[in-house]
Amino acid sequence: MAGKPQMVSLEDFGKPPPPPPKNPPNWPQIIGGVAFLLFIVVGFIVLMPWMEKVGMGYWSSSSEIADAGRFASK
Repeated sequence: MAGKPQMVSLEDFGKPPPPPPKNPPNWPQIIGGVAFLLFIVVGFIVLMPWMEKVGMGYWSSSSEIADAGRFASK
């Protein structure tokens, strides 16, 4: 059984409908996004010393190889 149609008063005729209510904030999604960003930032801070060690090892060994080839000395 269909409900009664919504009646519009003559004063409201031709006016745009009222805006829909705002959605409440999606807290699980907000908390998950913040946790993901913190995971990336903290992971970068924790792994920075290791990345520097690996990078310096690469550049020092590659420069030694280049110097050995350039000056023909070992």
